Amino acid sequence: MTTRAFVVAGLALCAAAAVCAASCRPTGIPPHPEDEVKLTATDAGTTYKVHGGNAYRVDPRTGRWHLVQRVYDPAFYEKHYVERGGTIFRRADDGSLVAVRRRFADGFEGATRLADLIGLERGWTSCSLQSPKARTVGDYVALRKRILAGTGDFLDNRVEPGDELAHGGRTALRSVSVPPAGGMVTAKASLSTELLHFVKGDDVWISLWCHVPADSGMPFTVLDLETTWIENHPGIRVAIADGRHVCLQLKSLGNPYYRQTHGMEVDFPRGRWVRLRMHLGLTDAADGVIEVWQDDRKIIDTRGRTLVLADAIYNSLETGITAYNEQGRPATLFVDDVEISTEPLPE
Repeated sequence: MTTRAFVVAGLALCAAAAVCAASCRPTGIPPHPEDEVKLTATDAGTTYKVHGGNAYRVDPRTGRWHLVQRVYDPAFYEKHYVERGGTIFRRADDGSLVAVRRRFADGFEGATRLADLIGLERGWTSCSLQSPKARTVGDYVALRKRILAGTGDFLDNRVEPGDELAHGGRTALRSVSVPPAGGMVTAKASLSTELLHFVKGDDVWISLWCHVPADSGMPFTVLDLETTWIENHPGIRVAIADGRHVCLQLKSLGNPYYRQTHGMEVDFPRGRWVRLRMHLGLTDAADGVIEVWQDDRKIIDTRGRTLVLADAIYNSLETGITAYNEQGRPATLFVDDVEISTEPLPE
């Protein structure tokens, strides 16, 4: 899916309810059996149900369901994945089969331009450059195509390898973003891969090194682990709350945050390399493992929901400036030695 409108997975449901109230059939439909419901969520006193890939609003007076939005295709797995000999493959746009990855790592060595990173050999598949000069999906998709083809250059935002500053080796990923303009939700300058495959029951370990220069604005998010098969691409993202403290946010179900203990927060520093390491136990229940270390000091150890739906697949990893909202100055972020795996990573 390519659009990023409101969605039950992100629970921007007040807007959805307004649309529904204006356009849904007044009688609705009878409720489906509860054992077929993929998700039940409540927002502002209104209950919503996900069934058959659709989101419904429940009428509190009659109990009948009113269609809000189509949020995902229940047949997405059969359409996009093939299992052969114990290996899972994803169907590429040209019909070829590409083995999914349960481990992925890159230190960005040997790359001198964005095009060196994107492709099946390296593993990165796309980038996002949402900015005042490329506001819409169509705008920054067209921009990306020009950059990769060598027929155009970056506008106001950039994401590319470089040797200006590196943690390991000689090269790191450099992301630069200007503030979003009026009417924009956020700005972005990020690199992503959609070749991953993590599901309910998996333990996922993530590590990356980040450096925010002393004179830079602070990115809001620096890494997203998402599913692209559900509208709005819900998932877990690494945020720097209030420009100071690392936390995790599940972009789903009211956007819950998993924060450091109040009064004991460790600041995220500018002007030096910082290692962030995470361990996630993937589940749609409230007992998912959520552990975060900053420079090998554990700063978050809690439990909570880590998947929006039981059958969601986290197939996308996005890093760089994945969201920037600060006004008044641009932000720069260097990222190096990114790793994700189902096995614990070295401390």
